[in-house]
Amino acid sequence: MAPRSLWILLFAIGCSRHPAPAPSTSNDAGIPPKAVDRLLPGELGQSKLLVFGFPVPQGMNVERRYADSVHLVGTVSPTALTTYVRAHAATGPAELIGSRKIYRKVRIRGVDPSRLYDIEIDDSGAARWLIVSDVTPPPMEPGLSVEERWKRAGYNPDGTPIASAEPR
Repeated sequence: MAPRSLWILLFAIGCSRHPAPAPSTSNDAGIPPKAVDRLLPGELGQSKLLVFGFPVPQGMNVERRYADSVHLVGTVSPTALTTYVRAHAATGPAELIGSRKIYRKVRIRGVDPSRLYDIEIDDSGAARWLIVSDVTPPPMEPGLSVEERWKRAGYNPDGTPIASAEPR
């Protein structure tokens, strides 16, 4: 065998015994690369905007903002919106009223678990409405009697409103 052929043969044998290293799954800092997130057809992505910690779905915009609720509107699929809400909030069964679907006293995932929200999906027109309302009850003051709690809420202990002393 010629010396050149021998070297080629030895090189080929050596390469077959030492496989090439696998591509690295992390960069030099040891951080794994981010996975590519792909949406399924018809699935809603989330925008960077948060409402009470709830990520606003892509394709929806804030229409109205109040102290305890935010109204979003957009032309998205009702099925995709329902799926999106269930993915981002711990919901139970929905209350159906006409074209509205209401999830009562839900917790938004990743937000303070003591906070409660009502989430309503209105499918009555060409656009979809998503209303997120903070329904967390105010903290109770310790040491108050039941009668005093009713009085501070503006009601008598039997649940009737306290009559105003001012004439109308």
